[in-house]
Amino acid sequence: MSQEIELKLLVEPNQREAVLRLCQQLAKDSDSSTLELTNAYFDTDDLQLRQHDMGLRIRRRGDEREQTIKLAGQVLGGMHSRPEYNAVITSDTPDLTLFEEDIWPDEFPVFDIQRELVELFRTDFTRHRWKIQSGEGVIELVFDEGHIVANGQSRAICEIELEVQGGIAADAYKLARRFITRVNARVGSLSKAARGYLLAQKSVLEPFNHAHFVHQQPQDDVGTGLYRALAYALQYWQHNDACLAEQPTVRAVAGITDGIRLCKVVLQQLALFEIDVSDHIARLEQMLGHLGWLSRYDGLNELTAEDGAYHRALEQNQKLYEVIVEQQEHSVQLELVISLSKRDDYQLTLFELGELCSEQLRHEQLMQVPLKQWATQRLREDWQQVVEAFTKHQEMRADHYLKLLPQLQSSLQLGYCVGYLFDAEDRELFRAPWQDLMRGIREIMALKLLREAIKDTDEVNTEKLLGWQEVQLESLLYALERSRRAALKQEPYWIL
Repeated sequence: MSQEIELKLLVEPNQREAVLRLCQQLAKDSDSSTLELTNAYFDTDDLQLRQHDMGLRIRRRGDEREQTIKLAGQVLGGMHSRPEYNAVITSDTPDLTLFEEDIWPDEFPVFDIQRELVELFRTDFTRHRWKIQSGEGVIELVFDEGHIVANGQSRAICEIELEVQGGIAADAYKLARRFITRVNARVGSLSKAARGYLLAQKSVLEPFNHAHFVHQQPQDDVGTGLYRALAYALQYWQHNDACLAEQPTVRAVAGITDGIRLCKVVLQQLALFEIDVSDHIARLEQMLGHLGWLSRYDGLNELTAEDGAYHRALEQNQKLYEVIVEQQEHSVQLELVISLSKRDDYQLTLFELGELCSEQLRHEQLMQVPLKQWATQRLREDWQQVVEAFTKHQEMRADHYLKLLPQLQSSLQLGYCVGYLFDAEDRELFRAPWQDLMRGIREIMALKLLREAIKDTDEVNTEKLLGWQEVQLESLLYALERSRRAALKQEPYWIL
C-alpha cells in the first residue's frame, strides 16, 4: 500500500504553454519524462465500489497494465490523501483477488462485485512529469492534458498534480502557490474519477445547504477539535465551490457562504490561542461582502416561494408580485461569484486553509486543554454575549433584530463545531427557539423588501398594501417576542 498525498490544481486549456514553461522553470535541471496514459475505470452498474468511496482503474502504458484501487480519503484545500493499492495485471479487466484480502471492509462481497464489474468511463491523457528534490525525497510535479470519455461524450483534462514522495509537504504548497498566482490555477477538489462518474451520469453533484455537527471526541485536546472543525468547514466550502464550477446556482452560492462563515468562526476560536489567522479572517470577511446580495435574494424568495406565508396574498396583486419576481431575478449575481471564485485571493485562501489543516499549528494551550472542558467554557461565554444582546432592549423592534442576526448566526455555527460533545436531545431543545429566532429575523428582511416593492409599484391600493405589510410585520414581531422569551428560558445543554 502507498498513501497518495498530492495537491491537485486545475487550469484552463488555453494556459497550456504558460503551464509548461512554469513547470520547466520550477523543475530547473530535474529529470523529466512524457507518458501517454490510458485509464479505464470500473464499477458495478449499481456502484457498489463508489458507495464505499472506492475507485478502481486499470492504467495502460504501452504494453504494461497496472490495476489500482483507491480507498476512502480526504481532500483539504486541494491536498488529496487516499490509501492506494496497486497490482500488475495482464488483462484489460480487473481482478480484485490480486489485492490483499485485508484491504476490504468486513463482509465486503468481493466475488459478487468481481462478477458484475463493467467499464464506466476512460481518462486518456499525456502526462508531463518532473522529479524535484525535497528534503530526503522528491516532489513529483505532473501536468496532465487530455480527455475524460463516457457515453460518447468528452470532457477536457488540464490539471497539475504535486505528489509528495518522501519530500516535504511545505515545498509542495510553495510550488502550488506559484501556479495559482502565475497561471490562474484553481484548487481542485474533484478527482479525474469523480468527474468521470459525473460525465457517465453515474453521480450527481448537489450543493450542501445544511451543516451537521462535527463528530468531535471528548478525549481530544482543543487543538485537535478545532482543526477537525476547520477541516469540516473547508470541505463544506470546497464541495459547494465544485458545485458552482459544475453548475452555477444560487444554492451553490448559499453553500459557499455558509462554508466561509463556518471557517471564519473556527478561525476566530484559533485566534484566541494566539494562532495568527488574522489575514485569513480579513479575506473571508471581504468575500462575505461580495456575497451580501444573497440575503436580499433570500428575502425576496421568502415572498415568492409557493409554500411561503405570503405567496397566495401577493399573487392577488399581480403587478406587485411581478415587481417582486423581477427584483428577485435582478438580485442574482452568479457571474460576480464565478469571477470571485477565480481570483487569486479566493483560491489562495482555500489553499492556505488546507495547508493550515495539514500543518495544525499549535500554541501550547491547544495541546493542554481538554476539548470538552474548553467547549463548555467557550459556549458559556458566547451564550452570555448573546443573552446580553437579546436583553439589551426590553421591546425588540425590527431593526434591533436585524442587527443581531450575524451574532446569532455565529453562535449557532459555534454550536455546530463542538455541540456534538453534549447530549443530542438537550442540545436540540436549547437550539430550537434560537433557530426560530434566526428564521424570523430573515423574515423581517423579507417584509422590509416587501415595503420597498410596494412603494416602487404604481398600485391604486398602495396605502392598503402598506397597511397589510405593517400588520404582517407586527404579527411577526409578536411571534419573535415569544421565541425570544422561550430561548432565554432554555437551560444550556453544556451544563446539564
